[in-house]
Amino acid sequence: MARRSSQLEVLVERFAQMLVDRIGASIPRGTPRDGAAPGRGGERGRKRDMSCRYPGCKNRSKGPRFRFFCEKHLKLPKKEQQAALAKWAEKGR
Repeated sequence: MARRSSQLEVLVERFAQMLVDRIGASIPRGTPRDGAAPGRGGERGRKRDMSCRYPGCKNRSKGPRFRFFCEKHLKLPKKEQQAALAKWAEKGR
């Protein structure tokens, strides 16, 4: 009976070690050396230009969903917004 118990202990110990190894491999350790946070897709692409597209405006835009205009210039009529976007595109950014 002692032999069967020791075989079971060896089997359980082996299973536990395999489980620890597999879980340990899937968990990230610390942050990468480039300073990017883990899981944030640091290599996904270049950083967007988030400045407002209105000429001379230095404010931060609200992003692509709002055509890269800040809150102030988002209230302008559509024609003025289109003209500002055309002028920005002409610059060749």
